[in-house]
Amino acid sequence: MSILYPSASPSSTLLMSWQEALRFRIGVEGVTGLDQLPDSTSFPDEFLVDEFGTGHFLGEVLGIAALKLFLTSGTAFPGGAPFDTIGQWLAALACSDRTTDAGRLHAVHRVIDLALYVPQRLPLLNCRIASLGNADLHRMAMDAIRGRPIVPDVFEGLD
Repeated sequence: MSILYPSASPSSTLLMSWQEALRFRIGVEGVTGLDQLPDSTSFPDEFLVDEFGTGHFLGEVLGIAALKLFLTSGTAFPGGAPFDTIGQWLAALACSDRTTDAGRLHAVHRVIDLALYVPQRLPLLNCRIASLGNADLHRMAMDAIRGRPIVPDVFEGLD
């Protein structure tokens, strides 16, 4: 007698697709450059919830992950030109043409605002970002695609 297992529901398949696509590998040996961040070309075409702003919130998490990558990598861009390193990375991050782009760049914009208007708060922001691990970033991203608030808010109280 064979046991029949129901096939995975569309929502569980979508969840698994997102779990796989949202892989953060910052600081993982053998993984360099932007390969340490999730590849937006592998993202599913839909979110788990149909709520306004979900893509933007995911983009903010991806922006925070990019900031962490900048912090851990310094200014040396493996395989790239030795000038304007972060500019090169920002240009590459902005070229995916996805709904997440505005959110990702919003996180970078907030850092620029802090640097211009309250630079004394940057060390606290850097500590908050540095304390996040790949598992934290994955959890934050998964919460974002479910329409949940992003916790922790690394910018809280800094503006």
